[in-house]
Amino acid sequence: MKPEITKEQAEAITYLRGHGRDDEYILSHFGVYVSHCAVLNELSRVSLAAALINGYEIVMTPEEKVKAYYEKLAAKRRYVPGCIDEIKIYTEMDAIRRTLDMLGIEIDFVNVRREEAEANGFGY
Repeated sequence: MKPEITKEQAEAITYLRGHGRDDEYILSHFGVYVSHCAVLNELSRVSLAAALINGYEIVMTPEEKVKAYYEKLAAKRRYVPGCIDEIKIYTEMDAIRRTLDMLGIEIDFVNVRREEAEANGFGY
């Protein structure tokens, strides 16, 4: 089974491999990474080894999950103009934005930078 790691951890592995670092080198420096590779220190040695050997699945953050769901709704809304489903979709999108605002969570193109999102066709 492939371990789940964050997008940042996957980027750190890609960065190190892109600079000619092999799995043995990456594991031998476990726990001492700094800068953008420091996210690898959050993994256990076993999880890092499994990710290097078996590959990995990138887990989405809760914010990424909300954004992906919101974008699906926005796309669906564009294909059902003028019907009752459009109102339902808009209501759900509005509920997502209001909930995020109440919780103090900001997600680009969901509940922040609305003017730019609208200008780029991400519709509200």
